Amino acid sequence: MLLLARRDVHLRYQHSVAGFGWALLQPLLTVLVLSGFQIVIGHRLDAGLPYPVYAASALVPWTFFVHSLNQTSLCLLKYAPVLTKVNFPRLVLPLSAVAGASADFAAALILLPILMLYYRVPPHWTLLALPLFAVHLIALAAAMGIWLGFLNARFRDIANALPFFTQLWFFISPIAYTSEMLPVKWRFAAGFNPMQGVLEGFRWSLFGTASPMLSTWLAISWLVTLGLLVTGVLIFLSREETLTDVI
Repeated sequence: MLLLARRDVHLRYQHSVAGFGWALLQPLLTVLVLSGFQIVIGHRLDAGLPYPVYAASALVPWTFFVHSLNQTSLCLLKYAPVLTKVNFPRLVLPLSAVAGASADFAAALILLPILMLYYRVPPHWTLLALPLFAVHLIALAAAMGIWLGFLNARFRDIANALPFFTQLWFFISPIAYTSEMLPVKWRFAAGFNPMQGVLEGFRWSLFGTASPMLSTWLAISWLVTLGLLVTGVLIFLSREETLTDVI
């Protein structure tokens, strides 16, 4: 799995001048665009944080998540010639795609301390919990990636619909806005978006402030993550022998 992940990362940046700089550039440019909109509409954050820091704290994990979904949805088709000739556990392919995307995630995380230093936002002791939320994020990406890789092997519409789906998902997740801006009656329902708890957890670990709904959102998110992961692995393993027939 690690060899495949290393190969993907190597091929992605083999002839790139910026290299892992692209992993920083994508969330940074998005932060700049969102900050421009925030200035235009004149809305100030109730959290009292500089908007670029606040937005980046969610954009970095979000960028990794979307990149993982894109890579896993195509992983089985990408290695179709190998699948028909070599017998090996097919589950390795979506997991290696997530592992490869994790390398970009690790590089992009550097953006957060840079922005916090620039805007003089002190770290909080809750930063010790950041690895736990990173594990949660990677587990969710792997769970959805297994499903997407399997489904896209059978229905090619999945990869075509994914960019539109993730674009809509971006707007219903607390990235460009705070969770406190949601109407109170919608806040519990917002937790059924598994990224709600993950993103708010990242912000709590970085800044030490959290919504009163954080524990509820995290519980729902973990239930969704574990449900998708267990069912995805079971179905993938039970059907992996038939994958070569449909690819």
